[in-house]
Amino acid sequence: MAERSAIEWCDATVNFWWGCTKVSPGCDNCYAEDWNRFRGNGVWGLGAERRKIKGAVALIRRLQRSAANFRAVHGRTLRVFMQSMSDTFDNEVDDAWRAELFAEAEAADHLAIILLTKRGSNVAKMVPAHWLDGGWPKHIGLKFTMTDQIEAERDAERLAKLKKRLGIPWTGVSIEPMLGPINPRRLRVSRDLYFDALTGVYSVNPCRAHRPPAIPEPLPGLDWVIVGGESGKKARPLHPAWASNLRRQCRDTGTAFLFKQWGEWLPASAVDRDDMQCFRKVETIELPADPSPFAVMHLDIMTMYRVGKADAGRLLDSREFLEFPEALR
Repeated sequence: MAERSAIEWCDATVNFWWGCTKVSPGCDNCYAEDWNRFRGNGVWGLGAERRKIKGAVALIRRLQRSAANFRAVHGRTLRVFMQSMSDTFDNEVDDAWRAELFAEAEAADHLAIILLTKRGSNVAKMVPAHWLDGGWPKHIGLKFTMTDQIEAERDAERLAKLKKRLGIPWTGVSIEPMLGPINPRRLRVSRDLYFDALTGVYSVNPCRAHRPPAIPEPLPGLDWVIVGGESGKKARPLHPAWASNLRRQCRDTGTAFLFKQWGEWLPASAVDRDDMQCFRKVETIELPADPSPFAVMHLDIMTMYRVGKADAGRLLDSREFLEFPEALR
């Protein structure tokens, strides 16, 4: 918990509690769990008691008081990531703790609050009743985390429906770590329908064209897409094609795109010729663009070099992408 954060897409973090339970392949090498293990708090896993953070209320109120000065200096609203070391919508958290978080977040209306969850199905069940049906606070946005096409097809439409129902001012997805390709413009949500998460428009499965179903009304599209590779000892690599394809789709639809980091692994396509000899001495992986075990052929295989997070950097296609939705600029 800090008044200033090194996370590229926020300025500060506030945690009302620590602890969580793994619910996704993206959780396998969780940085927060590693930090918790280092500190010996024992607040991770199913049935583990979460740890209340006593200073959270004081911190968010202090950030609220400093918001005007921050805007005067930076020309924008201070961005605050809630629960960087846990999940706001964790089933195993005391409802009273969550109620305190919501009350303080709602009161901090001079801040740009960012909620992030892997438990999208819990959002409408757990937010205060007066946030439902259009009452969602206008300074609070919501992001879902996802790692691959399967999770995107499960959650992207749900997020769009929440945005429409609750009147959420902006929504986004945090694809960290990205573990496989995602086509957000063609998400299969039923046997008959596809959903475009960037525009909110539905389309018919062409295989069902002889008996086309009724196409639902469009939903709001995503405002923000964040992509990042994994760091840490057991980090998995991110193929550059996955990130580049997603970046192009965001460009085509006017969706804000932020590339956070490569993580531990850097693709050969991003390695300078002068550095190649040095990197040949480190661990390498041959990573196909299609990681599916059912792929007939593995094409577009990229050599990935384990160079460490600092050396890998955050340049994608030779430039930095640090875009924010309008509400956070």
